Amino acid sequence: MAASYDVVAIRSDLPALRDVTYLNFGTEGVMAESVLAKYFEVLGRFERYGHYERMRIVEHMQACRERVGKIVKAYASEVSITRNGTDGVSIVLGSFPFQEGDELLIGGEEHPAIVYPAFALQKTRGVIVRRFPFHHDPSQTLRAFAAALTPKTRFVAFSHVSCETGIRNPAKAIISIAHARGVPVLLDGAQTIGCLDIDFPDLGADFLTGSAHKWLCGPKGTGILVIRTDKLDSLTPAYVGGGSFAEGFPWDKLGEPASVTFEWAPGAARFEYGMRNPATYAGLNFAIDHLDSLGWKSIHSHQRSMTEDLKRRLGAVPGIRIQTPMSWSDSSPIVNVAVEGVRGRDVSQKLWNDYAIVQRAVRDPDGVRISTGYCTTTADHDRLIQALTVIARTN
Repeated sequence: MAASYDVVAIRSDLPALRDVTYLNFGTEGVMAESVLAKYFEVLGRFERYGHYERMRIVEHMQACRERVGKIVKAYASEVSITRNGTDGVSIVLGSFPFQEGDELLIGGEEHPAIVYPAFALQKTRGVIVRRFPFHHDPSQTLRAFAAALTPKTRFVAFSHVSCETGIRNPAKAIISIAHARGVPVLLDGAQTIGCLDIDFPDLGADFLTGSAHKWLCGPKGTGILVIRTDKLDSLTPAYVGGGSFAEGFPWDKLGEPASVTFEWAPGAARFEYGMRNPATYAGLNFAIDHLDSLGWKSIHSHQRSMTEDLKRRLGAVPGIRIQTPMSWSDSSPIVNVAVEGVRGRDVSQKLWNDYAIVQRAVRDPDGVRISTGYCTTTADHDRLIQALTVIARTN
């Protein structure tokens, strides 16, 4: 980690950290005050001046696609700014030409962002949803995935990093296996974008989704959808509005329906239909600029060293079980920890109510999820370990 990475200075721009121990960037990040001030300024001008101001700030929209593209090494034309990760998944799965009886293969530790749209397709379009398990050993995950593929598998959607256990899946290898069968893949990067280095072209995914309000600490209600250029036309937009079509829509032909032909707007921005608030794009720009100024390599190095140290220390506490791979290459800044004999939701409530430690309970495997952010310190982990030690002893 670079010596210039000044966590004390970083935290001085996050006043909420004086009140709570914040270890839940995997659900919602917290925006720095300097970012918030600039975001509110743009938002305030837009709300006060409406359309007049929109014409001044609309340039933030394309700039945002460019910034996001740079983070994941994609072209700006491949980027669509959505409302959240679920939005991106729903756009892709809802626009893909599934037929009744097609199989959709998803991971075994998926967030509702994938589970709900998948099973909605089962209910409404007769798509068969199947799952493959994640393992701490990536070779086992690969075997499980390959075994779950069938001749009817039409599409695959899974998380790069499990939101439940922090397992980092062998995404590139999984995608390669799927593509060898001619099956397209959606990779959920909700727990990856902003905390791990992402190379969209190298991974080979057809679609990448994510939430900008998590590790990027952008405005709540912003998400990311990246569509490989050659896969844009494989989706037929399920929702259409202003921005969906290329210029030159034949308004003069509306009285002659047979003559009304059009082209979809070029690029993934075709899915940003209708009224969009350019101020939220500006807010995400400011959030990315802030993290960029700290240095992505330094951020990732800080999160890695803090997470590895946390797992090492937790492993020495009696009654504590770590349910996340110890190896960094197979894991992430997310750690699932269980207290023997105590339900995860009960541990979570105690941490919230008695210690003001922000985290979240996990269903399976039952435990508590800790998300180490770019501003997390050893002192934060000290408070967590002390609280978990008390809970384990008093069980």
